[in-house]
Formats: sequence, structure tokens, C-alpha cells
Amino acid sequence: MDTFEKRVYAGEIKKQCQFCLAAIQYLNNALQQVGNRDIKSEERTFFHSEVFRQMHSLLTHASNVSRMFWPPTPKQKKNETDENFEKRLLSIDKVVRGRVLKSAFGVDDSNPLKNRALRDHLEHYDERLDHWRNNSTNKNIVSDTIGPPNAIVGLDATDMMRWFDPTRNIFMFRGEEYDIQSIATAIDNILSIAVNLEKVLWEQ
Repeated sequence: MDTFEKRVYAGEIKKQCQFCLAAIQYLNNALQQVGNRDIKSEERTFFHSEVFRQMHSLLTHASNVSRMFWPPTPKQKKNETDENFEKRLLSIDKVVRGRVLKSAFGVDDSNPLKNRALRDHLEHYDERLDHWRNNSTNKNIVSDTIGPPNAIVGLDATDMMRWFDPTRNIFMFRGEEYDIQSIATAIDNILSIAVNLEKVLWEQ
């Protein structure tokens, strides 16, 4: 990948980071309005929904950044040696691109953006509902909840869908917890790197 091409990728990563941070700003504003007792209940209902819309938006843009560095890759085949698997990976353009960008940005697999599980839950919510329909014992379901984890008790964790705890910045989905603050921090760091890298590459 030449300098110009790296600059193009850095520019796109910067843009997706900016979109993600904008969604976080709208999310924070919506959270403030949800707790505002001076507005009408209809407005609070709107902002309540806006929390989850912006959450989905920030996760989508974070996932777009994630895929730049960690694109979907094939699994190692049965009886395939590590050496042959590595050769196969190196023949896949997006895998090579991801490794080049990880090196250029100085990110590794410990970065929280690598995990796209929460985004996948929201993006494939229809399938998660199918799983709930086929596996829920009591057919209870709670979704789009804002509050601490003890706000509702007595339900199976897998019956609790989209749930955001603003006191911890944790998003809960069917018993799994995801740290939104760590995603925001990672995006902020990558944005800074993208801006600096773009500048360096322009000077080359």
C-alpha cells in the first residue's frame, strides 16, 4: 500500500470516528433530556428512543472503523497447518490491508474495537428475537431500558434485550455487558492518530 492509498484509508477512518463521536454527543444530549422533568412526557419518550437510535449509530460507525483493521476472515480449515493458513490469509487483500493499517496506526488485537459482538446483536436483532422466541422459558421480554441493572428484577437475563446503564456506561444485551466508554475512548484515540497520520502522509 503506497502513501496515497494509506492517506485515503486514514481519511475514511477519521471520518467514521468523527461520525461515531457525533453520535455520542447526540446520545449524551438525549440522556440529559430523558431525565428532564420540565419537558412533556411525549418529548421524554422521543429522547428515550433517541438514546437507543444514537447507540446503534455510534456502534455502526465504530464497527466501520473496526472492519478497517479487523476485516472478517476465514477460519483455519481442519488439518490445515498454521503455515498454510498464514499463506492463505496473505492471499486475501483485506487481510493484508488490515495488517498494514494496524501497523500504521499502532493498534493491536487488545483494542476494544476489535469486538463487534454488540453491534452484531443490534444489526441482527431479528435473529436474536428468533432465538428468544424459540428458547425463552416464560416468554417475558424487556427492551430499551435505561437504568441500573437492578431497575427490573425477577426476569431471566436472556429475556432482557437492549438495556443501557448510564451510571456505568454499560450496555447490556441478554445477560452480556459491553463497556461503551471503552469504545468511545478507543475511537477518540484512533481519531487523533488518523489526524496525525494524514498530516504526515501529506508531507511525504
